Amino acid sequence: MPAMFEFRTEARPDNGLIEVYDSDACLTDSEAVRQSWDKVVAGTGTQIYLRSLQSIAPAEILVRVWDGAAPADSTWIAEGERSTVLDSPTGEVVIRAFAPDIAGHFQLPRPGVYEGRVSWKGRHEAAAQETSLHAELSTAKPQSQADTDTIWAAHWEALETYRIDLWWTSESEDGEDED
Repeated sequence: MPAMFEFRTEARPDNGLIEVYDSDACLTDSEAVRQSWDKVVAGTGTQIYLRSLQSIAPAEILVRVWDGAAPADSTWIAEGERSTVLDSPTGEVVIRAFAPDIAGHFQLPRPGVYEGRVSWKGRHEAAAQETSLHAELSTAKPQSQADTDTIWAAHWEALETYRIDLWWTSESEDGEDED
């Protein structure tokens, strides 16, 4: 069964953090951010936080939406995965990171609550790449911006990938109080 929808972008983590959220849920939840340090993926319902081990290279983000629970994929060898929920009452999802600030946004096939699974690979390789860059910059002592740019370019490969598989499960609950 092919995915109904697919969105792909790259984002450089903001202090190791990439956020995926409904367009109306833009306030950061510090408890969920803290949980992402331990679990790699944490959420609030309307927000999903992805924790990278680095802040220099872009990470690839792939979001796929399915007509039902996402099928197993034997071609994707993940280092880890977590279940998640994304409640998107607007149906518009934003991916935010350090560079670019808004790495992408897309419209889900329909607003509502999506269950899902986030899997990842390449986190440790990306962290090693960042360590290597810092070591090279400290020993090379670049003399010009061109020298620095050359060193950066050699360490600017997207080695880290997060795959978010989602499937619609229900309508969003109305969060407003009735009078």
